[in-house]
Amino acid sequence: MLKGPIMVSDPLSQLSELPEENPHYIRAATQMGDRRDVIADQDIFAENGMKLFAKGAKISSHQFDLLTKHKLSRALDQVLATERSVDGGMLAFEAGKIIEHDSLIARIVARTGDPLAIKHQLACLVLPLPIRFRLTVMQDQRAELFEHALRNCIISFALAQQLKLSASDKTALTLAALCHDLGEMHTDPELLTSGHKITSQERRYIHVHPITSYVVVHTFPEFSLAAENAILQHHERLDGSGYPYGLRKPAISRLAQIIAIADVADAVLRRFDLQRLDVLFTLLRSRFDSPAVKALRDLLHSTGSGEHHAVVGKDTSLQLAHIADFLQSWLALHAMLEGQMKEGASADSPLGFLFERMQSIRALIVQAGLNPDDVQAMHTFGQNDPEMLAELQAMLSEMEWMLYDLANEIERRSPALDGVSQEALKDLIFHLR
Repeated sequence: MLKGPIMVSDPLSQLSELPEENPHYIRAATQMGDRRDVIADQDIFAENGMKLFAKGAKISSHQFDLLTKHKLSRALDQVLATERSVDGGMLAFEAGKIIEHDSLIARIVARTGDPLAIKHQLACLVLPLPIRFRLTVMQDQRAELFEHALRNCIISFALAQQLKLSASDKTALTLAALCHDLGEMHTDPELLTSGHKITSQERRYIHVHPITSYVVVHTFPEFSLAAENAILQHHERLDGSGYPYGLRKPAISRLAQIIAIADVADAVLRRFDLQRLDVLFTLLRSRFDSPAVKALRDLLHSTGSGEHHAVVGKDTSLQLAHIADFLQSWLALHAMLEGQMKEGASADSPLGFLFERMQSIRALIVQAGLNPDDVQAMHTFGQNDPEMLAELQAMLSEMEWMLYDLANEIERRSPALDGVSQEALKDLIFHLR
């Protein structure tokens, strides 16, 4: 059953292939058959009518080539079944294990005032069988992605409790948080391994995963329009710097904004680094919903000892030198581009986004107590103050992350920057990274 229109162009038109045709997902599903029973739940036919497998046939990696050679008449997860597939009870059990073993997640859940609510919510979830199968493939083949989905779900639900969302919104949010990264199963896992340097073309594949996730759930009535939009928009940012559509507030759903905050929180809290999380949300406050960020801070605020602090590692002088080098590069490019920037151009224009982001970064540098025109002098100021140096380093680390993020954004938008010197842009990207 198709539901109402969403706020952007048809997501299906953005995909180069349908989710059921993706070889990375098919490989994961068939490899699961090497570890546990995966069977054809019905006769499996190719689109041309050829019968590929009879009902009851066991599926494993040996069938990968045949399944990718033919376009199937029905999606793979609609014709396969497996033992002990993920359901609400299993999700509640796995969430309980995460809460038990992660002190910060436990703190978040406990401070909602109803620590059992998330487990009850998960246990009562009604999941379509194909979604249960996909989650089972994720749990079996991409365990870290499955755990992230659950951790995001726990944090998102806690924020919903703090923000006093309605029961229907909590249900939609739980489903969306659980399934927001189903599209990652369609991305080559090699692209996401540590140490792999992602090319601009590969980054486009990664940026499409929210659309893939949306398309996967769109036909199921269990997913409301609110849940679908939350999945589709979870990488959008309030200042327009997100993807896949570069939406701005108020076009981004509130549930998507909550999942976005939970995404960031999960990544940082895994390192038990509360200071870094606080600095990050301070520096990036234009990107995230303020009430939801405040709710997260309230849940994490410590009333006793035992806080986890960041350890000063990277040489602060190198961080400062990197930022100074980048600012110098921007000054040269700014003079070149200023004449091309039409007066009154919006932030959504090809050059508008670049000027706006650069102004924001300079403003953050000033707010951090640094002089954008003499950044390296700040290093001497903090040399005899270890506490200040640690705080400065945390802020600089997030600024460096913002620079890297901007480099990725410039590469993503480069086709729209035809009138700009590509050499100058490459030089700026080099200094950003």
